[in-house]
Amino acid sequence: MITVETIKRRTPASALALGFVINLVVGCFDYVTGSDIGLSVFYLIPIILVVWLAGRTSGLFMAALALITMSVTDYASGKVFSSLFVEIWNGLVHLAFFVVIIILVSKLKADLEERSRLIGELQDAMAEVKTLSGLLPICAWCKNIRDDDGYWNKVESYIAKHTEAEFTHGICPECARKVYPELFDKDAKRSEEKTPQ
Repeated sequence: MITVETIKRRTPASALALGFVINLVVGCFDYVTGSDIGLSVFYLIPIILVVWLAGRTSGLFMAALALITMSVTDYASGKVFSSLFVEIWNGLVHLAFFVVIIILVSKLKADLEERSRLIGELQDAMAEVKTLSGLLPICAWCKNIRDDDGYWNKVESYIAKHTEAEFTHGICPECARKVYPELFDKDAKRSEEKTPQ
């Protein structure tokens, strides 16, 4: 079974072929109904389909084909125009209408594709970001954080549980002086010995 997705995966030529067939079917109905009933709006079906699946240029080709089909069915069904000017005018109005629809459909498709792309990027970004918000009760002395259940947790475990952050530990120079004073005292003595007085 041929579906729109099947055609989309193939080539623009497949979309044009389907549009051509639909155009012929609409042309046949246009001929059968005669010149009393206008079916020009139904020629938009293959035009919109081709624009959506194959692009604006292919849609313009389909619009030209629809105009030719409309002219042939008008002559075949015996439709008589009051003058050549009226016939040309009607054709130009139909063409202008088709071109406006082609521009609108191609713009809509581009906007939907851009929207889909942006939504995908946003979903990817949201999957990567997990943030903390609001007030975090923290102990002024030991810096533990109270969770929603009332339990006190180390800062590292609380943040690791509630975000995607990972911790690596080091020691800042100020704390290193407090914890390892003998190392800093030796370094201070060495530097004093090296500097001339």
